[in-house]
Amino acid sequence: MLAELAQALDYALITVRRFLKQIGYFRSYSDNGKWYTLRSSPEFNREGIWHHRGIGFSKHGSLTATIGYLVGRSPAGLSARELAQKLQHPCHAVLSILHKGGAVDRVKVEGEFRYLCPAEQINRRQRQQAAAAQPPNPSASLSTQTALLMLVEYIKQPGLSFEQLAARLQQQRELTVASESIRRFFEEHDLKKTPGA
Repeated sequence: MLAELAQALDYALITVRRFLKQIGYFRSYSDNGKWYTLRSSPEFNREGIWHHRGIGFSKHGSLTATIGYLVGRSPAGLSARELAQKLQHPCHAVLSILHKGGAVDRVKVEGEFRYLCPAEQINRRQRQQAAAAQPPNPSASLSTQTALLMLVEYIKQPGLSFEQLAARLQQQRELTVASESIRRFFEEHDLKKTPGA
């Protein structure tokens, strides 16, 4: 930490900051950026992240900048859970702030938000990939929240086909659900569709 370094060197904080700027350094993206390391120390992984004793450093800079980089290069966006695994740091609060500020976009897939790059061309490609992605277990049921939202839409318009229900959930709720998952839900719960739907 900066104060510890200043004490060990017996220099004022402003002088230590000047030294660090001359030598080159990285600040941690975790722990509110209070940890410093020399630019030559980190052994970054292919995503530009390095951990030392539970402290996270990124060649991309701050936590928000690192999230932006990771989300931007992901084919189908990333969930908060996936980002937390990569960064070894919780991200829900930061992602909420970034989304409200327009720094990231998001889409709900199988009941979980996936965070996307806001740049139009990348965003379109990520949305297509997210929609096409299958859940880890193809036989898994819809989440409770997804099932409830789907049933609400079905009650409103019982004549919709499974494909139309999936499209309506995407349009009305920003929730990406495969029509096959909806069909399976109806079969599992022995629900009858309106004839011709």
